[in-house]
Amino acid sequence: MKVLLPLTLLAAAIAAPAFADCTAPTIAITVPDGSKASMEQMLATQHAIRDSDAAVQQFVDCLKAEQDAKIAAGGDKMKDEEKVKISAEYVKRQNVVAEQLQKIADQFNVEVRAYKAKTAAAAPAAAPAPTKP
Repeated sequence: MKVLLPLTLLAAAIAAPAFADCTAPTIAITVPDGSKASMEQMLATQHAIRDSDAAVQQFVDCLKAEQDAKIAAGGDKMKDEEKVKISAEYVKRQNVVAEQLQKIADQFNVEVRAYKAKTAAAAPAAAPAPTKP
């Protein structure tokens, strides 16, 4: 009985996914309406997207290291199918976060075009070139 409990705990720990080390970044960026936003709001959003991109890259690097460690832990006895399954699991986790950030970046690009259209319309018309008498 004393041996059964540690073996059960060990089996549970091995069966549990090893997601504890790599935590997906929280991407909470509100993209402003480009037709109403100020330059400062647009720049702040651009910086937030860049910061989130860096956080996503760190997450991807962590996932890669975790994936490599999990495959290495399987040793030579691990079948190729198991390695592919592990890789697919990590790619799926990576893609969820990358797609979320891409959706925000795409929305931001639409608003940048609206912002540029607004500023172009607000710019004074170019003065005609002076003529020589």
